Amino acid sequence: MSVQEVKVAYTGADPTAFGVMGLSLICFVASSSKLSFTDPKATGLLVIWAALLGGIVQIIAAMIDFKKGNVFGGTVLGAYGFFWVGMAFSWATLNGMLGEGMKAVADPKQLGVVFVGYLIFSLFITIASFETNVPFIIILLLIDVLFFTLACVSFKWGPVALYAQIAGWTEFAISLVGFYAVGGIFFKNFYGRDILPMGAPMGLIKKAAPAPAARTKSV
Repeated sequence: MSVQEVKVAYTGADPTAFGVMGLSLICFVASSSKLSFTDPKATGLLVIWAALLGGIVQIIAAMIDFKKGNVFGGTVLGAYGFFWVGMAFSWATLNGMLGEGMKAVADPKQLGVVFVGYLIFSLFITIASFETNVPFIIILLLIDVLFFTLACVSFKWGPVALYAQIAGWTEFAISLVGFYAVGGIFFKNFYGRDILPMGAPMGLIKKAAPAPAARTKSV
C-alpha cells in the first residue's frame, strides 16, 4: 500500500497590509497618549483599540500568513498582536476595570520584564527583517528602541522623562512608516506592480536552498 503526502496551498489574498494597518493605527493612537496629544492618564479607550487593532487584526493576519507559509509575517504579526492584547488587559487591570483587587496586587514593573522579553525577541526578528524590505527594517529598528525605552521607564532607569518622550516619538514614527508600508503592499497587490518603492532585501544572510518536494512513500 502506498501513502501519498498531499499539501494544500492557501490561495487567498496577502493579509500583510491588513495586519500592518492594525499595528500602525494602534501605535498612532497610543503615541498620542505618550506625547500628551491626548490625556496620558485616560487609557480607557486605549484598552479597546489595543485589543481590536493591535490584537485581533494582527492575529487574524498572522494566522493567514502561517497558512501561506510566510513564517516572518506570521511570527511578527502574531507575536506583536498578542503583545497588544496583553497591553489591553494590563491597562484594564491598572485602571481597575477588572476589579479593585486585581489593581491592588498589580506590579507595573512586571511590564518592564515584558518589554525586555519583547526586546530580545525583536532583536532576532530585526536580523531577519534585513531580508524583507526597507520599511520593515526601519519599523523593527524603531520597535527595538521602543521596547528599550519602555523598559527603562518601567524600571525607572536613567532619565525617565527623556526616555518616555523618546518612546512616544518612536511609536509615532513606527505608525508613520507602517502606514507607508501598508500603502506600498496594498498597491502592489491591487495593481500588480510597485507604486510606492519598498526597497529590496539586503541579502546579508543567505537562505538555505528549498527542500525537495515530498515523494510517495510505501508502507
